[in-house]
Amino acid sequence: MNFGGKIIYETLSDIVAGKRLIAQRGGTRSGKTYSILLCLSVLACKRCVAIDIVSESLPDLKRGAIHDFDEILQRENLPVEINKTDRTYTFQSGSVVRFFSADDWGKVKGSRRDIIFINEANRIEYETYRQLAVRTTETIIIDWNPDSEFWYEKKGLSVDYPPHVSTYKDNPY
Repeated sequence: MNFGGKIIYETLSDIVAGKRLIAQRGGTRSGKTYSILLCLSVLACKRCVAIDIVSESLPDLKRGAIHDFDEILQRENLPVEINKTDRTYTFQSGSVVRFFSADDWGKVKGSRRDIIFINEANRIEYETYRQLAVRTTETIIIDWNPDSEFWYEKKGLSVDYPPHVSTYKDNPY
C-alpha cells in the first residue's frame, strides 16, 4: 500500500493515540478524503471494527467516497465481500464498512459503530452530527473544504480538537 502523504499519517497517529475527534480541513484536491479512506481500509484489514462513512446524500457518496473506496480496494487488491445494495463491505478480519447518507434519519439514529467518517461535514446539520457522535464508541473523523464557517467552529469543537490543514500540495495521489 502507498502510505505517502501527511493526511494518512496524521489520521492514523490520532486514531492510535485514542483521539475522539479528528478534523481534516483541506482545499479541493488536497487528498483528505482519499487518504482517510485508505487509512480506514488499513484499520478494517488489521482488526475487527465497525466503520460508518456518511455524507450529505447518496449521490455525493457514490461520486466521492464510495468511488474512491472501490478504487482503493481494487488498487490494493484487498479481499472483501461487497453488498452493493446495502453499500456494505465485509473484510476477512470481520470488519464491516457501511456507507449511508445523512438524509436518512433512520440510519443516522440507527446502530452503533466504532469509527465514523463524516465526509464534507460542513454540509450536514449539527444535530445530525450529534446523533452520529453519541452512537460512535471510538473515533469520529470529519473532513471539509474551508469555504465557510460551520458548527465545528461555532460550537467550539475547533478549540478542543484543532484541525489538521492540507492543500493540494499535500496530495501524493
